[in-house]
Amino acid sequence: MKKALSLVAAGLLAAGAAQAGTLTVANSDIEMTGGVTAGYFYATNNGKNQNNDYFTVSSFAIDLTSKMNSTIGFTVGFGASGQPDILDETLPPSPEFDVEYAWVSIRPIEGLTIDAGKLTTNIGYELYHTYDNPNYLFGAVWYGQPFVYPGARVTYSIMDGIDIYAEYTQQSEDTVSAINGVLPSDAFAIGSIGSIAGFNYAVSYFDYSAFKNLVDVVLSTEVAGIELGTNIDYQWLDDTAKKSGKDDSAYGIALYASAKMDVFEIPVRIEYVNDGTSGIYSVAGDDAWTFTITPTWKPTKNTFLRAEFSYISTDKKGFQDDNGNKKDNRTVMGVEAGFVF
Repeated sequence: MKKALSLVAAGLLAAGAAQAGTLTVANSDIEMTGGVTAGYFYATNNGKNQNNDYFTVSSFAIDLTSKMNSTIGFTVGFGASGQPDILDETLPPSPEFDVEYAWVSIRPIEGLTIDAGKLTTNIGYELYHTYDNPNYLFGAVWYGQPFVYPGARVTYSIMDGIDIYAEYTQQSEDTVSAINGVLPSDAFAIGSIGSIAGFNYAVSYFDYSAFKNLVDVVLSTEVAGIELGTNIDYQWLDDTAKKSGKDDSAYGIALYASAKMDVFEIPVRIEYVNDGTSGIYSVAGDDAWTFTITPTWKPTKNTFLRAEFSYISTDKKGFQDDNGNKKDNRTVMGVEAGFVF
């Protein structure tokens, strides 16, 4: 199951995400969704001899999905969608037009779905495209999580609103970054996604073979008209990836809040990552914290215009200014507009 679909089903889609519509292809059981977003941003400490400001097409994507009433169906997403992250050494990313994810779904019995192909993860709060999220920049907690990989997933609905899943995936340098020179060859995961007593949740355990392990918890609810969410990760290294004299575990916490006022929203994200010397989150020094605010105007359900201010501070100097001087912080500001369908 695509992460975006499963989280929407559980009510976990971030409050600031644009509300896409659907186009039904004539004389077929295929639905099409997607979006185009573009913006202008200014980033401090963006790397030696790099531009501090840039125009970008942050997402261009089209998804095709067969309707859910068939025994065998599919989902495919193609386009050129970058995942700009506050921890990136240089912004923006430069994605190529490609098949971003794709899988075939088999539903042999009611409540059971088997997906196989290039899967999006069930880990974490933030989704694949910038227009699916309340913020333009992806967060530091997201940076340390799995994202897209080839594999197979089995999902079973044990009751209305509660799913459990298990998956086996293949891993490589295309799907995960090495730690202490070690890369995994495969991984498995188990978890549950659903809604209980007004709280939406996703709880997962992700185990890379001979590499690292991850426990991920996502919670969201609404209080007094404000949508609240949190994503908590705890990760630890296997013996094969440990390095003598360095930490072997790390954790990250992201807090999300979004207040809605008619056609306006004000999403806020605050994060803290404690990486120690493990290298799991790739922050400079032992820890880092981030703050992001993204006032958003949605004149229609398919369009949005948003401004963003994002700041990160790291324990040690891990960024460079345009003269090559080391810095321990970065600020990113900009405006992004989008149309989704």
